[in-house]
Amino acid sequence: MPHSKQRYLFIDLLRFLAVIFMIQGHTFDALLDFGLRTHTLFFVHDFFHGFIAPMFLFASGVAFGISTFKRWEEHIVPGERMRKRFGKFAGLLVIGYTLHLPFFSLTKVLTEATPAELAAWLQVDALHCIAVTMLVLQSAVFLLKDERKFVLFTAILAAVIIFLAPVLWSLPLSDRLPLWFASYLNMQNSSWFPLFPWSAYILCGVIYASVFIRAKEHHQAARFMQRSVAYGLAIMAVMFILVNIPMGIYPSHDVWKANPLIVFARMGFVAVVIAGVFFAEHSVTIPSRIPQMMGRESLFIYIIHLVIIYGSALNKGLQQIIGPVLNVLEASSVFIAVLAVISLFTYGWYTFKLRYKTAGLTVKVLLVVALIVTFFLRPY
Repeated sequence: MPHSKQRYLFIDLLRFLAVIFMIQGHTFDALLDFGLRTHTLFFVHDFFHGFIAPMFLFASGVAFGISTFKRWEEHIVPGERMRKRFGKFAGLLVIGYTLHLPFFSLTKVLTEATPAELAAWLQVDALHCIAVTMLVLQSAVFLLKDERKFVLFTAILAAVIIFLAPVLWSLPLSDRLPLWFASYLNMQNSSWFPLFPWSAYILCGVIYASVFIRAKEHHQAARFMQRSVAYGLAIMAVMFILVNIPMGIYPSHDVWKANPLIVFARMGFVAVVIAGVFFAEHSVTIPSRIPQMMGRESLFIYIIHLVIIYGSALNKGLQQIIGPVLNVLEASSVFIAVLAVISLFTYGWYTFKLRYKTAGLTVKVLLVVALIVTFFLRPY
């Protein structure tokens, strides 16, 4: 059934909030003095930021779902839209691995990289998780060609990933599987975002988008969001109670990252936040387009902020230049400065490519070609 092609601003605003808090969290992680991290307030800060990545991933899933369902017929047949999607997600995967390179030189990687550096290169972060999950989702859209079958497939896959995660996290998979593959399954190779359980947030975001669109078409969007708040709060409360009850269902694993109860609790939190953003959008006039624009460019911002804060094979980041020596006020000032720089750069790039589409595409192609040539030909 055809769906409305309107764009939902609250999704962009949710992603905007997620990237803001992500930049703040990463700035503090890279620059805050270690002595301050034993304070109780830092543990509160750390606990809160445990919900930001799920929010970012969930919002990415919702955005994918909405853009897919409202143009369903264009995504189930080979064409320009499908090629662009597969190209975009494959590009994200390449960028993910590029950011982990120990050296920006193929020769040096092959001749001088240590086993530890190669292992770090194969670690899986949010870009890898998003890219692989989106490639699977788009492939499922193309192969199934039916919305209900696709949503059912997504729900089953999400359930498998959520409930299997603790088992996989308890196994020494890097001893049994190729390291690049094992890195997608658990955190043994220090992967921050293995597919189990992190891709489940994206998958559940897609399911959420499907239910929301149907509620919207029946003029029940506000009622749906009210229920999201109620169900979200209830899920959080129940899950946090259950997680403290010893059940012994799973082998030893990292409870706060891989346990299904925590995954559901975080999704409950996201459901509450997304409803809050939805109602805020309908009751508050946003004077600037910058939050909307930054929400749309959230993946671009994610990449840029990693390069600025943590550096890459081509540059030193603030972590290397300054180090973890700042107090809270200093780290907050750096965060504001980084946010301002990223906002201006993103606004400039977004405006440029919107007004000059051909020129914007040309710049991206030339940049990619230059980086590839440099990587293959650079001797050191």
